[in-house]
Amino acid sequence: MQKEKTLQFWDDFYEKEEQTKEWIVQPSQHILNMIEEHLPSSSDVADSLHILEIGCGNSQFSLILWEYLNNKIECNEIDLESVHVTATDVSSVCIDSNLQRDSERMKKFGQHSFHYKILNVLQENQSCQHKFHLVLDKGCLDTFLFRSGKNEETSILHTLLDNVHSWLKDDGKYIIFSPRQKIKALRDYNGFASVEKVKIACTGDLDGKSSDEETIYIHICTKNKLYQIGDVPFRSNMNNVPDFCSSCKISFHEFRKGEAMSGKRETYWFRTWINHT
Repeated sequence: MQKEKTLQFWDDFYEKEEQTKEWIVQPSQHILNMIEEHLPSSSDVADSLHILEIGCGNSQFSLILWEYLNNKIECNEIDLESVHVTATDVSSVCIDSNLQRDSERMKKFGQHSFHYKILNVLQENQSCQHKFHLVLDKGCLDTFLFRSGKNEETSILHTLLDNVHSWLKDDGKYIIFSPRQKIKALRDYNGFASVEKVKIACTGDLDGKSSDEETIYIHICTKNKLYQIGDVPFRSNMNNVPDFCSSCKISFHEFRKGEAMSGKRETYWFRTWINHT
């Protein structure tokens, strides 16, 4: 759970921040087309397509996506009956501001198919369980990665990814827009059956101000429906290494001279042990 002072920080931030900002990437035609490519087929959508954005901030990314998809439906360019998009943030100040700003646009395709809602991604939410075909993330995971430093397998990231997993439908996708080329927590999380990475050049940057073109990465994570909350969350490199060296017969514990794995971190020991064996 996020601390009260963290929640207050974001409320204070959005009290001062009134302008719309598109963090990391602008909702360009190219980006919207890429998201469309990862929509489930109409045969896999029983009624409506449901999309969730976590950590929306004061962006209009989800609103523009909602308008884009509804225009496609009206022109019979995609075979869907309707699309429901929910953009969420932990800050009530942010959500209230977005509602005031976009209330008229939200009525365009039906007042009840686009929503701004308060959502804490570190808390379970029963109303979200197995509901969404796509979960979009444009800065939320990056915020927690920044706070975690080099330790990407913290309990915070574990909780966030487990919640996203539980909110996705079977075979649903978690799509992250990030300047990071590698995100170890995504790669090693057992709740994803696959993680695809796409490199693109686009307009936008971390502070939402720059109009310069730069490189970002889209990480497309497909849900592993066999994973159960409570299972071991992250794969370990050490699961795939031998306990003893085949040449000198020394054990991995003897090789470390009893030093704990946490001292120099797993990556160091994995590399040095593999080089030794």
